[in-house]
Amino acid sequence: MIPNYITYREQDNSGRLCYYILQKAYPHFIGIISVGQLENSLCSIPIANYNLYVNFHATLVGRFLPSYKDVLEDIELSMAGMADWFYHNRILADYKKYNKFKILNDTTNSTTG
Repeated sequence: MIPNYITYREQDNSGRLCYYILQKAYPHFIGIISVGQLENSLCSIPIANYNLYVNFHATLVGRFLPSYKDVLEDIELSMAGMADWFYHNRILADYKKYNKFKILNDTTNSTTG
């Protein structure tokens, strides 16, 4: 099975090392992985059980949006696919590396009877 996405690291304009995920097929959306939801992002999708998000960043050709009908729904579906793929192919493959981002569930149930 050929993966639909690739991940890479690159410095942003501020010199911070950022982690990106790229959609291999057209329209080649790029998501940026963040701790917590980024402000002013067109779309942010949480990664299940982790305090990590995939945020729409750009397309491969730059900070442009394709101009076809329903592109915003396409972006949301793509970011959700990226979040799911990242969880299964990066987090589960090296869960200790991502343990510090895990959301701890307090499942204390009190029953009265």
